[in-house]
Amino acid sequence: MKNRDANRHPGPSRVMQVDSEFAGLLLAAAFLLMGAVGLDIGKWFVQGALALGVGVALLLRFTRKT
Repeated sequence: MKNRDANRHPGPSRVMQVDSEFAGLLLAAAFLLMGAVGLDIGKWFVQGALALGVGVALLLRFTRKT
């Protein structure tokens, strides 16, 4: 039997230096985002959520802290 494993190309899963849990969560979030943006109503939902998030962040940034 030949040892074919030595000649294999080191693909992305062999050279990744991140935790597999983080990579899985990142991949799941990317698939959810692609699915949401692919739908017509999803595109408006994502844009509205981003605009609302920026608005809340600016409101919290510029309000007076007591």
